[in-house]
Amino acid sequence: MQKVTVVIPTYWTWPTDIKSKRESFIFDHPTPLDLDGTLARTLESFRKINYPNFNILVITASTNVEIAEKVEKRVQGIIDKFKNKFGIKHFSYSKLKILRERLFELGHYKILQEINLENYNNIRNLQLIVSYINNSDVVVGIDDDEVINDSNYLYKAAEYVGKEYKGDFIAGVAGYYLDREGNHRLKVEGQEKLENLFDKKSYIMDLTYDRLDHTEGRLVKTPVVFGGNMVFPRTTIERISFDPYNTRGEDIDYLINAKMEGLNFFLDKELNITHLQPDYKNTHNGANISQLKQDILRFIYEKEKIEQVKKYNNLNNIDIEELMPYPGSFFEGKVFSDSEEKLAKVLSDKNIAETEPEKEAREFINYAKERAKKLVPEYFKIRLLWKDMIKDIKNDQKLREVVI
Repeated sequence: MQKVTVVIPTYWTWPTDIKSKRESFIFDHPTPLDLDGTLARTLESFRKINYPNFNILVITASTNVEIAEKVEKRVQGIIDKFKNKFGIKHFSYSKLKILRERLFELGHYKILQEINLENYNNIRNLQLIVSYINNSDVVVGIDDDEVINDSNYLYKAAEYVGKEYKGDFIAGVAGYYLDREGNHRLKVEGQEKLENLFDKKSYIMDLTYDRLDHTEGRLVKTPVVFGGNMVFPRTTIERISFDPYNTRGEDIDYLINAKMEGLNFFLDKELNITHLQPDYKNTHNGANISQLKQDILRFIYEKEKIEQVKKYNNLNNIDIEELMPYPGSFFEGKVFSDSEEKLAKVLSDKNIAETEPEKEAREFINYAKERAKKLVPEYFKIRLLWKDMIKDIKNDQKLREVVI
């Protein structure tokens, strides 16, 4: 039976009574240190799992290194309550330091800058690295605001991934997020009437879910995946990393990176997880960047990557049709060439800029384009550094003893 590691990243921030502290790293809804959070609820849900060969890895990150030590101890206290229930390990700042030191000793200093707990993409990469060191056959990524209601969840997660199925190689699997009522559709009213693509993203996502739902079979090739319900076989981890330079949507970005390597992810319609988002929000967000701006950065970056991959003979070009309607609609040429005026208007209408909103909006779009042109080539370097690093950590006993 395959060894499965379930990885749960958890994000923490200043206590609620501290209002003036800025955050160095931005996460959607980090748990304040003086609240209980949702991690214990997630861990509790694994008591019903009947899969015999699994362990849990909790990866802890904080919004500021000033509270990193307190955060690590706080989470360790939560984990300790479950140690007699199932195998559970904790990776945070103290072990990150050891990992980085060992990678430097092994000569992988060029990738060290991206081995950190500072953003979603690099934290997702750590979930792959640490699980790989732990000799896991299958890695299941979930989030700390989700619960497992299906006792056979891990059987389903490991059933097809990394294997041939009806003539296709299953390089990765994802399942839906369900809400409290058991629905996976977003159902945002009125978006279909909106003119700008960015304002009707949820509607386009629902169109994608509708297409997947009506495609025959339990496993279907998918243009979307969900980082909090995503399954990786060891062979895929050896070839593909998350992209450190993308701002959001690291899950779909990983799917695109896999396609560049000739690998496909599949949606498993029976692999569902319940998402119970907490009430608290990120109250210390000094960056104050809107989700719209992050989406613009993200899709401009992704479009540039899809264009640049054509330069590499050893990689596959991306067929936008395979990514339709979401996220492919955002990669069509007209979105960022013919519609820049519309984008600028949307930004200015939402009062993102305080003075000269239209001018600042255009400047932001230009910045996004320049950023993408600069950073996309760095990703194509990272993908090679990743493969070299994985080869060295595969059987490194020192890393295994200390990190695990």
